[in-house]
Amino acid sequence: MNQIPDVLYADEDFTTWLIVGASRGIGLEFVRQLLARGDRIIATVREPLATHASALWGQAGSDHGRCQMYKCDILSEESIVNFVSELTVKSNLKIDYVVLNAGVLRYPNRSTEMSFDEFAFHLHTNTIGPIITAQKLLQTNIPIGTIVFMSSDSGSQGNFREMEDGFAAYAASKSALNMALRHMAAELKRKDDDTIILAMHPGEVSTDMANISVPWHVEGIITPEESVSKMISVIQSKGIQHSGTFWTWENKPYIW
Repeated sequence: MNQIPDVLYADEDFTTWLIVGASRGIGLEFVRQLLARGDRIIATVREPLATHASALWGQAGSDHGRCQMYKCDILSEESIVNFVSELTVKSNLKIDYVVLNAGVLRYPNRSTEMSFDEFAFHLHTNTIGPIITAQKLLQTNIPIGTIVFMSSDSGSQGNFREMEDGFAAYAASKSALNMALRHMAAELKRKDDDTIILAMHPGEVSTDMANISVPWHVEGIITPEESVSKMISVIQSKGIQHSGTFWTWENKPYIW
């Protein structure tokens, strides 16, 4: 799956992004826009031969080798470890930005109705997988500038969205993600590690995952293009003093 010589990633004049969960929606849009900017991308998908990854394969094949494709299933610790191990053998690799975009929403998921397995699936995909992926990356010797976790306004406890009927497992998984990444940021600060940890709310984005019928009016729906374009600017504007903070695609701090 490696499509370019490793030595190209040693060129510090280029910005390198790792997009975990890049086969569709927000993740695929990150790849598109970053390629258009001239950046270099490491992109992961769960199943490289899956039909929903075909758009990314097409994009990767037309960019003269600036997008490397890997398989990483965040529901499997073995898959995460194998993927990170593949990165560690690259000489002089640096990663400026990591975007942990993989996530799931199975609607409805009410606390009064959802099964054990359904709740666990949301937690494993939206919380445990992203945190363990970041952990394994941080345990390598690869220099990493910023790690961005894709969170949601649904995960805010300070701004509880009572009208979101059927979002209990999803909201709980994003709230748990928020708490875990805040601890990660604090732990890194105590170790004098300058890696920046951020949570992002991408907005109410029109994607396949959000293509559900809900009994309330969703305001301010935006396209993946608008969300990602603004998130890239927000991500690149943050320094070490912002590690452990939560931001919206509009560059507004969001309440935990």
